[in-house]
Amino acid sequence: MPLTFDHYNFCSLGCMYCFAYVFKANNPAITDLKLRSVNVEHLIRNINGDVKGEKAKAFYELFYKKKFLLHWGGLADPFCNFEKTNMVGYPLIQELGRLNYPTLFSFKGNTIWKKEYRDLFEKYSKQRNFAFQISIITRDDQLAKYVEVGVPSPTNRIKTLKMLSDMGYWTILRLRPFIIGITDLSLDRLLNDALEAGIKAISTEFFAMDARCNTAMTTRYEWLAKMIGVKDLKEYFGKLSPVERGGYRRLNRHVKEPYIKKMYKFCIDNGLVFSCSDPDFKELNMSGSCCGMPDDFPDNRLLENWSRYQLTYALKEARKIYHSTGKKVEFSINDIYDKEKTPFLDVPRFVYDHVAVIGMPQAERRNMSHRKFLIKHWNNLNSPGNPRNYLHNKLIPIGLDSEGSLIYRYNPLEYEQRWLDEGIDLSK
Repeated sequence: MPLTFDHYNFCSLGCMYCFAYVFKANNPAITDLKLRSVNVEHLIRNINGDVKGEKAKAFYELFYKKKFLLHWGGLADPFCNFEKTNMVGYPLIQELGRLNYPTLFSFKGNTIWKKEYRDLFEKYSKQRNFAFQISIITRDDQLAKYVEVGVPSPTNRIKTLKMLSDMGYWTILRLRPFIIGITDLSLDRLLNDALEAGIKAISTEFFAMDARCNTAMTTRYEWLAKMIGVKDLKEYFGKLSPVERGGYRRLNRHVKEPYIKKMYKFCIDNGLVFSCSDPDFKELNMSGSCCGMPDDFPDNRLLENWSRYQLTYALKEARKIYHSTGKKVEFSINDIYDKEKTPFLDVPRFVYDHVAVIGMPQAERRNMSHRKFLIKHWNNLNSPGNPRNYLHNKLIPIGLDSEGSLIYRYNPLEYEQRWLDEGIDLSK
């Protein structure tokens, strides 16, 4: 779990599946469409400890001072056309390099090929404080034009992966979102080309459909339905998605299994880290980072500096223990989100911009923290965010701890024995 950051409020790339577009299009609070960027000078001062205000000081003490991994590229692209024109992020990259600050860039854009940026990343390549994940959902350049409008071709992005790998950086194929009907058509070629480009990890997640369809999103969904060959995308996802996950429709495990199996086995066969953000098969992560960052990175230990006290890491460890010893791990919320190791979960101001608390009354929000938010959903078996529902029975409740919160146990599923019988190692 790294610290996610964007330096622009919008992205210039036009992906039909864009999660940021869905999130912002359905957020009534977002009415100003004017392009804005962070104040880089102010941010650099904050990173260096020149801070004012209670929230800013807490942020510095809990994250920047400890050089907590910065994930640059959450709801925007750090190297899209806005950066090519404005170069707002360039001085920040300079400072992050100077500080040896661990940073993971997540992007599709082409600005990184500008000489100034290539020279800068070449300069800091020996200290290895940067890592890169590049999103590619199809190896078919022609098909990509219809799904990712204005985005550099998959061929170009493969070349970018190779350029950064050749510099010695940790590079990741971000195969997200995996869109069945598009991604699977060229999956073998994509995996092999990314491997030749020098990737160290694959991070995947399947496309999910938000049931809240405004007019703009309906148009995009109709286009995607045409591309993947279904008549009605809403009906398709409605029939194949577990109802306990609520209005964010994720296809079930059985639909995803053959593709996950191919990617997981590919990683085992080629010594890559397999990472999965999708709640289905999240247990197969080979790292506690669903982004594909390594648990162990001796070239620069700072790249390991992301929190292990979160559900992905705990689930990964539970799977490894079960397939090594046969023990079904049990844990409470305090086992996963250890209070001493996660003090940032107790700062009320940090939760203010969380999408799930926007609709709360101000009085409730004022006292809300991420820990309270997690406990609330952890113990609510009707919540789509409850571990049993979110992971579709991969964890099952078995009792209560001393504080009255649910205890969950790792639940081996039928596919695990089948894979073992086929010779697939599940202890990695």
